[in-house]
Amino acid sequence: MNAAKIGALLLAVALIAPIFLSTPALYTAAAQPTTITIGALLPLTGDLQSYGVRAQAAVQVAVEDVNAYLESKNAWFRFELKVEDTQTKPDVAVQKFNSLVAQGIKFIVGPMTSAEVKKLKDLADQNNVLIISPSSTAIELKIAGDNVFRFCPTDDVQSKAIGALVRDLGIKGVVIINRADTWGNGLMEATKEVLEGEGVEVASVYSYNPESPNFSGIASQANGDMESLVSKYGEDKVAVVAIGFKEVVELFSAAADYETLEGVLWIGSDGTAQLSEFTTDPLAREFATSTLFINPIFSPAATAAQEKVRQEVVAKIGEEPDAYSLAAYDAVWAIALALLQAGPMDNPDEMVNQVKQLLPQITTSDEFAKYAATGKFPLDEGGDRATADYDWYIVAEVGGEYKWVKAGVYKGVEDKNEWVTIEGVGKTFPQLFQEKFAAAEETTTTTTPSPTQATSPTETPEETETAEEGGVSTTLIAAIIIVVIVLAAAAYFFLRSR
Repeated sequence: MNAAKIGALLLAVALIAPIFLSTPALYTAAAQPTTITIGALLPLTGDLQSYGVRAQAAVQVAVEDVNAYLESKNAWFRFELKVEDTQTKPDVAVQKFNSLVAQGIKFIVGPMTSAEVKKLKDLADQNNVLIISPSSTAIELKIAGDNVFRFCPTDDVQSKAIGALVRDLGIKGVVIINRADTWGNGLMEATKEVLEGEGVEVASVYSYNPESPNFSGIASQANGDMESLVSKYGEDKVAVVAIGFKEVVELFSAAADYETLEGVLWIGSDGTAQLSEFTTDPLAREFATSTLFINPIFSPAATAAQEKVRQEVVAKIGEEPDAYSLAAYDAVWAIALALLQAGPMDNPDEMVNQVKQLLPQITTSDEFAKYAATGKFPLDEGGDRATADYDWYIVAEVGGEYKWVKAGVYKGVEDKNEWVTIEGVGKTFPQLFQEKFAAAEETTTTTTPSPTQATSPTETPEETETAEEGGVSTTLIAAIIIVVIVLAAAAYFFLRSR
């Protein structure tokens, strides 16, 4: 090849090379994908520590899974994760939120309580930060157009689940004890309305300051109210509704001093469902099993992705993820898929605006359904999960170990419960309830005190009078019979002597 041909070839290569060097962006990721940091505000300590630890593991798994997916798609961005501990305290949540914002973070998973979300709502709107809470359920936070989304159902659904429970069991009277915060007050009001609509007497409501609860005083007063309800309806027709977080363990400790409170059904909420404190604390688990402490928690649809996430979370922390942990996992996927659909952009505020606009489409999409641990779902006008069922859980001793076991599911659309045979127990919850409380009531009603026993303090004056009247009538009849016998014998001997 002569010099002229070589020169021509080199010139051609030089002219074509830029074209090949400029086209890989169509087929491969940029040399340096944009790094987008996702924040997570979770209660790694405090009243919801159990939930927070599981949610952290789920979010960590989500970031790993999403980044692998983005790599396979040659996407324009990757995620990093920054987790902050809110200590389950609204004021701390504000501090940690401001810290994340100062680092330029625009997407946050969490916080988990409604009290924390309420504190952050205006800040999120003002700073154009998108918040997706996996577990905030307060009805008052259902606000259209704000920067807060919630991947769980709200308490108007949970209160209906409690209503269906008392309907199934024939409960006639309750006492409600709740923590006095955004979530606790909201769920209490919704539950009270539903119960009264079911014809249930709400004898009293005790709301406590979660920072300094006086459980001994509340237990004493609630016991007096419950004694009145038991006297009126019977042990199998009454219940205590406890709406709180981990501090309900302390409430159990105070209530355990009263036989009446320990002898009736206790109904919890998603604030206590599956908390490990109720299976590890000896007094709490004994009280929970004695009162058949039953709790509802959001029940996501079973998916193939859910099982994968379950295995990954268990491998990471040795615990099963709860429904809210799974929702936290899904929040990361929803943000990623929305950004992927929106396409490359450099402006963080534009990213937030695009994701906010696309989320309602993403959560109902088939692509989201492939990877979402809770399945695809619609968002309502407030940006919250529109439909859901609730699982019922109780604490039971299974194989010498105390654990949370599933007792049934509340079908939200149908407004009814479907009960299952409980693991390790072999019975349904209504059967357990009847055996424990209806049988106890029957025993109390039919037992007759021995002659040496003192009169029962619950015996009414009318019952005493009836018993005394019955005794006098029997004595009179016996006396008449004896007199007749004596007279007959006297007449016989008188006639014989003649």
